Amino acid sequence: MRSTIFVTMVLISLCAMVGTVQAQPEALVLPINGRVSNGDHKLEGCSVLTYKGNDLIGNQVTDRSGRFGMVLGLGEEFAIEFRKEGFLPKRILVDTKGELPKDLLEIAPIEMAMNMLPSSKYEGADTDELDFPFAIVKYDRGAKAFIQDQQYTADMMRTNGALLLMSGRAGKQ
Repeated sequence: MRSTIFVTMVLISLCAMVGTVQAQPEALVLPINGRVSNGDHKLEGCSVLTYKGNDLIGNQVTDRSGRFGMVLGLGEEFAIEFRKEGFLPKRILVDTKGELPKDLLEIAPIEMAMNMLPSSKYEGADTDELDFPFAIVKYDRGAKAFIQDQQYTADMMRTNGALLLMSGRAGKQ
């Protein structure tokens, strides 16, 4: 009888402890989905490389419809690089170091549309300026989402346009 009481007390204690254990919330992550094209057609077989600092942490290839997807952790800076033979490489910087609201339960996925630039259009132009990221994505407290820095992207598009003009002039000489 005495051992039955002891076992019962142990079981009651274990049940009480299990009842106080709560499921740990899943860590927040930033999901990214996208499609790569040349502006007119989807690009299958485009390499999508993900870097954290200088370390390559992910490498995937776009499917038949040019799609890719990934999940990035928070508190870091990532570079996503897109490569395909016959096209200039393009980069995007994703900064997840921003201070997020304490009550944030979920992060909306980023939907990317990446248009690759045919290298043949840049013959005669120095494309070193396009080695910088084409876009910077970071958390915007007002929008309550990760968004693209529109001014930075507009500046890169102007740079790209100027290089295309230079290439056109170089071809006429």
